[in-house]
Amino acid sequence: MKSDKVISVSPQFLQALKLRVPAAANKLVLVPNTIRASFFENYISDQAIINRYKGQFVLLYLGDTHLRRGLQTAISAIKELQIHIPNIKLVIVGKSSTDLVLKQQVKKLKVNSFVDFEGWQNVSLFQSYILMSAICISPLHRNLQHDVAYANKIFQYMSFGKPLLVSDAIAQKELVENTNSGLVHLEKSVFDFTEKVLELYRNKTLRTTMGKNGERFVKEEFSWEKTSKGLIDMYKNISN
Repeated sequence: MKSDKVISVSPQFLQALKLRVPAAANKLVLVPNTIRASFFENYISDQAIINRYKGQFVLLYLGDTHLRRGLQTAISAIKELQIHIPNIKLVIVGKSSTDLVLKQQVKKLKVNSFVDFEGWQNVSLFQSYILMSAICISPLHRNLQHDVAYANKIFQYMSFGKPLLVSDAIAQKELVENTNSGLVHLEKSVFDFTEKVLELYRNKTLRTTMGKNGERFVKEEFSWEKTSKGLIDMYKNISN
């Protein structure tokens, strides 16, 4: 490799590079793609959003909604979940070219009243959507990218003390398990997704504990202000 340093956003991707190019191991630098502290410190909550979902048990998804993001699993699970959780609501904040497929699925399953498509919203509203949620989800399909990279939404969720429900895409699975900040379901498994939602729904203490674990992790270890120090040190050493 001709480069002096190679930067990656996840330890899983670094490990993959080490296996592919062992001679470059000492050139690899981890700089996780985290969130700035301003996301959870400097924001204005939108009371209209919070009031709209008051009294509902909200599963929240933020971000790109392409089919590989796994929302078909969550929508299918709502068919069963609404029986056990009458006030459940799946709130999807984001969009993609495949949204029509998701909306047709909702219509076919007759769960229109339990799923809200909010479309893409200004990032300044993300905090309000997270605040009114009970569980935040990332049901990604497993693939080469998802197995080695973190979805930024994970850290946004965690910073507000929300418990996570994520698929077993390797990077997010290991993060959630290592921080004890949520539960993991088998990718594309409607049954497992449903069971994990019910486990969290029935155990408020578990939701609270996992949410606090994630919040502590982001605020004490994983904000950009902290994780970028390695990048800054790398540039200083290169310049010297």
